[in-house]
Amino acid sequence: MLSLFENKKQRPVQKNSREDRIASNIFTRCIRLQQNWAAFMQRKTERLSENGKLIVFLLFCFSASCLNIYLIASKLIGDPSVSISISRIKTPSYSMKTGDENTQSAATITKQEYQRIEYFRHCMDSLARSPSGKAIYDSILNQHAGIMDSVAFLEKIYQSQTK
Repeated sequence: MLSLFENKKQRPVQKNSREDRIASNIFTRCIRLQQNWAAFMQRKTERLSENGKLIVFLLFCFSASCLNIYLIASKLIGDPSVSISISRIKTPSYSMKTGDENTQSAATITKQEYQRIEYFRHCMDSLARSPSGKAIYDSILNQHAGIMDSVAFLEKIYQSQTK
């Protein structure tokens, strides 16, 4: 069953950009620092007995609790001018938009415009079928590359509008 979840396709390895190498270097240094700190703490605490470890743990909890009580009390009792104020975060207006708003067509195609598009397609098809019109058809396509793709796209928009 494990083979169902394996990645069968190997993704091509991309060359690391400068930013990726810098980020990777920072990441490896942070991991190495964490490992060194953990090894240092392990060496220091391995000589302690069970009671010693319990005493160190209780001292740590006691000192952290005292510090938190001091900070809370100093903010409640102390001078309010130096206290931390809370202000509302102003979110940008575009933060709630998904981006789909830009892909939707703002313009609609009327029936008259669609009839003109159909007429243009009919003329181009008739030019493509006749031997004498084939040269004209090719010259139009060379002058206006992608025009038939645009016509097909406009027809698709009109079809989606009418549904």
